[in-house]
Amino acid sequence: MEQGQTATDPVCGMSVEPEGAKAQGLHSNHAGTDHYFCGRGGKLEFDEDPERYLDPGYVPSM
Repeated sequence: MEQGQTATDPVCGMSVEPEGAKAQGLHSNHAGTDHYFCGRGGKLEFDEDPERYLDPGYVPSM
């Protein structure tokens, strides 16, 4: 991902700066795809059940 680009937190839908998230340990790789999080809680929830958050029917919410 290029500098200045953002990623979307798959749990809450917020925009996240990937390098900052990675530096804070708020990053997971699932099935070869990187995912970035705005907070530790979302990362922990995602890591417990990534398929729930990657399901096309899931609507991110805070």
